[in-house]
Amino acid sequence: MKLFIFAVVLTVAAAAPSELPYEEDNVEILRQNIDHNNDHSYQHSFESENGISVSESGQPEDDDSYSVSGQFSYTAPDGVTYTVVYSAGEQGFQAQGDHLPTPVPTQYPTPEVADDEEEEGEQEEEEEGEEESAAAGEPVYERVIVGYRPRYN
Repeated sequence: MKLFIFAVVLTVAAAAPSELPYEEDNVEILRQNIDHNNDHSYQHSFESENGISVSESGQPEDDDSYSVSGQFSYTAPDGVTYTVVYSAGEQGFQAQGDHLPTPVPTQYPTPEVADDEEEEGEQEEEEEGEEESAAAGEPVYERVIVGYRPRYN
Protein backbone atom coordinates (compact mmCIF):
# COMPACT_ATOMS: atom_id res chain seq x y z
CA MET A 1 0.00 0.00 0.00
CA LYS A 2 2.82 2.42 0.86
CA LEU A 3 4.43 1.62 -2.46
CA PHE A 4 1.18 2.39 -4.30
CA ILE A 5 0.79 5.79 -2.56
CA PHE A 6 4.42 6.62 -3.28
CA ALA A 7 3.93 5.74 -6.98
CA VAL A 8 0.81 7.97 -7.20
CA VAL A 9 2.63 10.92 -5.59
CA LEU A 10 5.60 10.42 -7.90
CA THR A 11 3.31 10.28 -10.96
CA VAL A 12 1.53 13.52 -9.96
CA ALA A 13 4.85 15.28 -9.36
CA ALA A 14 6.17 14.19 -12.74
CA ALA A 15 3.01 15.41 -14.51
CA ALA A 16 3.24 18.92 -12.98
CA PRO A 17 4.45 21.62 -15.39
CA SER A 18 8.12 22.45 -15.01
CA GLU A 19 7.73 26.17 -15.94
CA LEU A 20 5.68 28.49 -13.82
CA PRO A 21 3.22 30.54 -15.92
CA TYR A 22 3.68 33.79 -14.01
CA GLU A 23 7.38 34.00 -14.86
CA GLU A 24 6.41 35.11 -18.38
CA ASP A 25 4.37 38.03 -16.96
CA ASN A 26 7.33 39.80 -15.38
CA VAL A 27 7.58 43.29 -16.83
CA GLU A 28 10.66 45.45 -16.47
CA ILE A 29 10.34 49.03 -15.20
CA LEU A 30 12.30 51.23 -17.60
CA ARG A 31 12.08 54.50 -15.70
CA GLN A 32 10.79 55.47 -12.25
CA ASN A 33 10.85 58.74 -10.32
CA ILE A 34 9.40 59.43 -6.87
CA ASP A 35 9.74 62.82 -5.16
CA HIS A 36 8.24 63.69 -1.77
CA ASN A 37 8.72 67.32 -0.77
CA ASN A 38 8.81 68.97 2.66
CA ASP A 39 5.54 70.79 1.97
CA HIS A 40 3.86 67.35 1.62
CA SER A 41 3.51 67.65 -2.15
CA TYR A 42 4.68 64.80 -4.32
CA GLN A 43 5.44 63.77 -7.90
CA HIS A 44 5.84 60.26 -9.16
CA SER A 45 6.07 58.63 -12.54
CA PHE A 46 7.11 55.37 -14.13
CA GLU A 47 7.26 53.69 -17.50
CA SER A 48 7.38 49.96 -18.16
CA GLU A 49 8.53 47.91 -21.11
CA ASN A 50 4.97 46.83 -21.99
CA GLY A 51 3.89 50.41 -22.78
CA ILE A 52 2.32 51.42 -19.48
CA SER A 53 3.25 54.90 -18.30
CA VAL A 54 1.96 56.81 -15.28
CA SER A 55 2.66 60.28 -13.94
CA GLU A 56 0.96 61.99 -11.02
CA SER A 57 1.49 65.00 -8.81
CA GLY A 58 -0.35 66.14 -5.73
CA GLN A 59 -0.32 68.88 -3.18
CA PRO A 60 -2.27 69.31 0.05
CA GLU A 61 -5.40 71.50 -0.05
CA ASP A 62 -5.92 71.40 3.71
CA ASP A 63 -5.22 68.99 6.57
CA ASP A 64 -7.49 66.24 5.24
CA SER A 65 -7.35 66.39 1.45
CA TYR A 66 -5.08 66.64 -1.58
CA SER A 67 -5.42 68.13 -5.03
CA VAL A 68 -4.12 65.52 -7.46
CA SER A 69 -3.59 65.54 -11.21
CA GLY A 70 -1.98 63.09 -13.54
CA GLN A 71 -2.29 60.77 -16.48
CA PHE A 72 -1.75 57.16 -17.43
CA SER A 73 -1.59 55.33 -20.71
CA TYR A 74 -1.41 51.72 -21.77
CA THR A 75 -1.53 49.63 -24.91
CA ALA A 76 -4.55 47.33 -25.08
CA PRO A 77 -4.36 43.80 -26.52
CA ASP A 78 -5.86 45.14 -29.77
CA GLY A 79 -2.81 47.43 -30.21
CA VAL A 80 -4.58 50.73 -29.45
CA THR A 81 -2.92 53.05 -26.93
CA TYR A 82 -5.39 54.52 -24.43
CA THR A 83 -4.56 57.66 -22.45
CA VAL A 84 -6.50 59.03 -19.49
CA VAL A 85 -5.86 62.48 -18.00
CA TYR A 86 -7.41 63.00 -14.57
CA SER A 87 -7.70 65.38 -11.66
CA ALA A 88 -9.13 64.96 -8.19
CA GLY A 89 -9.87 67.58 -5.59
CA GLU A 90 -12.81 69.63 -4.38
CA GLN A 91 -14.79 68.80 -7.55
CA GLY A 92 -14.21 65.04 -7.12
CA PHE A 93 -12.45 62.68 -9.52
CA GLN A 94 -12.67 63.83 -13.15
CA ALA A 95 -11.19 61.76 -15.95
CA GLN A 96 -10.89 62.60 -19.62
CA GLY A 97 -9.90 60.41 -22.53
CA ASP A 98 -10.81 59.95 -26.16
CA HIS A 99 -12.33 56.54 -25.37
CA LEU A 100 -14.38 57.73 -22.36
CA PRO A 101 -18.00 58.85 -22.78
CA THR A 102 -18.76 62.53 -22.37
CA PRO A 103 -21.16 63.19 -19.49
CA VAL A 104 -24.54 64.69 -20.22
CA PRO A 105 -24.93 68.15 -18.67
CA THR A 106 -27.27 68.17 -15.69
CA GLN A 107 -28.17 71.84 -15.96
CA TYR A 108 -29.31 73.54 -19.11
CA PRO A 109 -29.21 77.26 -19.82
CA THR A 110 -32.53 79.06 -19.64
CA PRO A 111 -33.21 81.19 -22.69
CA GLU A 112 -34.18 84.80 -22.10
CA VAL A 113 -37.78 85.66 -22.94
CA ALA A 114 -38.95 89.07 -24.10
CA ASP A 115 -41.72 90.80 -22.10
CA ASP A 116 -44.26 90.32 -24.93
CA GLU A 117 -43.62 86.58 -25.01
CA GLU A 118 -44.04 86.31 -21.21
CA GLU A 119 -47.53 87.85 -21.39
CA GLU A 120 -48.52 85.48 -24.21
CA GLY A 121 -47.19 82.54 -22.16
CA GLU A 122 -49.28 83.58 -19.14
CA GLN A 123 -52.43 83.75 -21.28
CA GLU A 124 -51.72 80.28 -22.71
CA GLU A 125 -51.22 78.88 -19.19
CA GLU A 126 -54.61 80.27 -18.09
CA GLU A 127 -56.29 78.62 -21.09
CA GLU A 128 -54.53 75.33 -20.35
CA GLY A 129 -55.68 75.55 -16.73
CA GLU A 130 -59.30 75.61 -17.89
CA GLU A 131 -58.71 72.53 -20.06
CA GLU A 132 -57.00 70.73 -17.15
CA SER A 133 -60.03 71.10 -14.90
CA ALA A 134 -62.14 69.34 -17.54
CA ALA A 135 -59.85 66.29 -17.58
CA ALA A 136 -59.00 65.96 -13.89
CA GLY A 137 -56.82 63.03 -12.91
CA GLU A 138 -55.17 62.67 -16.32
CA PRO A 139 -51.52 63.74 -16.72
CA VAL A 140 -50.93 67.07 -18.35
CA TYR A 141 -47.66 67.59 -20.19
CA GLU A 142 -45.72 70.79 -19.76
CA ARG A 143 -43.24 71.97 -22.36
CA VAL A 144 -39.73 72.35 -20.98
CA ILE A 145 -36.49 73.22 -22.72
CA VAL A 146 -35.25 69.66 -23.26
CA GLY A 147 -38.50 67.80 -23.82
CA TYR A 148 -41.75 67.05 -22.09
CA ARG A 149 -42.40 65.94 -18.54
CA PRO A 150 -45.72 64.82 -16.98
CA ARG A 151 -47.40 67.06 -14.45
CA TYR A 152 -50.21 65.71 -12.29
CA ASN A 153 -52.85 67.92 -10.68
